[in-house]
Amino acid sequence: MDIKQLRYFVMVAEELSFSKAATRLHMSQPPLSQQIKALEEEMGVELFVRNRRAVRLTEAGQVFLRESRVLLDQFRTAVNVAINASRENVGTLRLGVATSGLFSVLPTLLALIRAEYPKVDVQLSDMQSEAQIQALSQGMLDLGIVHVSPQKLSLTRHPVHSENLSLVMPASHRLAASPDVPLSEFADEPMVALSRIHAPTVFDAAIACCAEAGFSPLIQHTARSPFTIFQMVRMGFGVALVPRSYRFGDYPGVVFHDLPASDLGRIRMELVWDERRGASLARTLAQRLAPRLAEALGTLRPPAP
Repeated sequence: MDIKQLRYFVMVAEELSFSKAATRLHMSQPPLSQQIKALEEEMGVELFVRNRRAVRLTEAGQVFLRESRVLLDQFRTAVNVAINASRENVGTLRLGVATSGLFSVLPTLLALIRAEYPKVDVQLSDMQSEAQIQALSQGMLDLGIVHVSPQKLSLTRHPVHSENLSLVMPASHRLAASPDVPLSEFADEPMVALSRIHAPTVFDAAIACCAEAGFSPLIQHTARSPFTIFQMVRMGFGVALVPRSYRFGDYPGVVFHDLPASDLGRIRMELVWDERRGASLARTLAQRLAPRLAEALGTLRPPAP
């Protein structure tokens, strides 16, 4: 069985006529009939019911038609991707991003890509850092924006962003209008946190930030996304510590207070890719843009010794 036979089968199935299908394929009918017969014999199933007046698909033929269309679409995609890969600065970039990177790193990175690689099509996935690392290792992603992980990666990595946490409270909170409120003022208040399963780096930074302020947070509620956190805060379930860049979203009913700079409560992000096995387009783009991305964001500083 080969792609040519699948094309022949799909054409006959769409026309339900061997003669019309042969005309569309620019071939005579006998070789087409022989190819379909050979396909049926190889599969061991009957795909068409034929008589002098009509041709129709069997139940097996209907199922095979659906799957054959999928395979042909995948084949055409593979051909186009390969052709684009042979052209400089043209192709598809499969980009993963940790949620906080949507607010901080991604807008600047996309601006750089669109300015210098206008023919690159970016396919974006919002993914946890660990999931991105796995996808990169398996060739399912080309480039990732991840939180710094303590584990050693078999990937090339470049630091691009660093930011402190902000405290989020309801707009109706008694301290909402007070500037420069120390975090210790909230030691006895319930807290909403990003789940450690979904955002371990942010969760750990929040815990460390509270410890530095002299208390252990009363985490009574957890969420999987910042949007859930802000809704819970707005409804009065507690206050929250989130990456500072979240404030660039539009969230009615909550107030952001920046915290003093702290290495313990600092969130760092990196651009990661596979230098050895990744697509040449991704490698070229990452090598050229990673330093400029870090420079454009301008928020990096070395960690405390």
